[in-house]
Amino acid sequence: MQNRANLFSVSSLRNDTFFYGIATLSERGISFLIIPLLTKSISQELYGIWTQIIITAALVSNIILMGFHTAAVRFLAGGNNQQESSNLFHGMLAIVLANSIIIIILTFLFASPLSQLVFRDTRFLKFIPLLGFFLVSEALFELVAAFLRAHKEIQVLSVYYFVKTAMRIVILGVGILIFHIGLFQTIIGIVASQLGFILFIYIKNILKKIGLSLSFGNIHWKTILFFSLPLVPYGILIWANNFVDRYLILHLLDITQVSIYAVAYSLAAIVGLFYSIIGFTLYPYLANLWNKGDKISAAETLHKAIEYYLFCTIPFIALLTVLSSPIIKIFSRVEYLSNWQVVLWLGVGIGMFGLYQLNIYSILLANKTLLNLEISAVSLFGNILFNMFLIPSIGILGAAIATFLSNSILACWSIQSGKKYLSYLFPWRTTLKIVLATCFMSFVLLVAEHHVQINSVWRLICFMGVGSGIYGAIDLLNKNSIILGLSKNI
Repeated sequence: MQNRANLFSVSSLRNDTFFYGIATLSERGISFLIIPLLTKSISQELYGIWTQIIITAALVSNIILMGFHTAAVRFLAGGNNQQESSNLFHGMLAIVLANSIIIIILTFLFASPLSQLVFRDTRFLKFIPLLGFFLVSEALFELVAAFLRAHKEIQVLSVYYFVKTAMRIVILGVGILIFHIGLFQTIIGIVASQLGFILFIYIKNILKKIGLSLSFGNIHWKTILFFSLPLVPYGILIWANNFVDRYLILHLLDITQVSIYAVAYSLAAIVGLFYSIIGFTLYPYLANLWNKGDKISAAETLHKAIEYYLFCTIPFIALLTVLSSPIIKIFSRVEYLSNWQVVLWLGVGIGMFGLYQLNIYSILLANKTLLNLEISAVSLFGNILFNMFLIPSIGILGAAIATFLSNSILACWSIQSGKKYLSYLFPWRTTLKIVLATCFMSFVLLVAEHHVQINSVWRLICFMGVGSGIYGAIDLLNKNSIILGLSKNI
């Protein structure tokens, strides 16, 4: 019976991952359209403002959430009855709402110095209070999403993520291209629609499921806060590790260089799809196996997840690198063009961050959140040093290399530390085969690109299809084909 339950769990995990993957690919595809929409419609300066709003919201929303978006998955997964779940979730929600009010008040009181910090110019201080409401809407969405994730409603949540992104690009398109109302007014529309969407999800998927019950006294807040509070400085450190380069580029160079770097980063960040898709569905399943005491199955699941992650990530980094120039020219303007080395180092760096994200789950399950702080603090310190040394010398390429170096620290340390709690063999042999297949694919594409000019979306799709076909064919010729192994288990 236990084996049948494990097989059902693994099958459910694959199905959820597949569905979430399709939805996320569609969502990110739509999200990618924001780049041509904004870079071709507004100034480089305003595009730099938009990117600064997005990354700043990622930082402060973590502070507002107090780690509850991760704690909700950890403590709401399985076993709680309806009233316990309601007390716990609404307790978290009440704290997050109180934090939101404080943050919004601060954005009004300190708009001028915050504008200088975030945008390096007080001309844009009107965006600061708007930034406050934007990041609050992001935080609230992540909290309600955590509830659905904990209850394994991955397919429903996938649809909601897609709708959220679709609404954003529709409002941007309608506001900027049709009504010409400007970026500021358009962001107001995004915030209002997102808050309304959050209320809809809460009523439809949370309130109807667990009702409205709030009792702080019946919850083991000490255990929860001991788990979640270290995630706040951890979240700040991870955010800083990912985005401190933007602020250093802003203050060491200028906001125009930030916009160029942001386009290259947005291209390389597509690599993050793979660890976000796999990790999003993986963590709740690992939590269930861990809570049941089945660490062997959890370790085997983590091993397979990392193998699939590397299989998808490594060739995709190569595709983005080889085709980086035509992609940026097609979807943006020539002013945003950076050299291929920037995309390569950013892609590999983000790939290393994905390895870290997958391996950190075993540390989270063991409640070793303080260890996370240690790992991320050392990585951030190295990141700042790398950036301070490299940016003045080689510009945004230095920031890309710093991203790779700091994320490599995160990945290597988390792999070694995580094995103490979920012991698995890293797939070195499989990784070598993947790298060799990727090198052959890249060589063929480079030769083809030398003879064929890629100046349209259709030619770009054809080149990517050819590259993917070559890589897939090489795998299928292998007796231990990952594609065949995955298809048999779906």
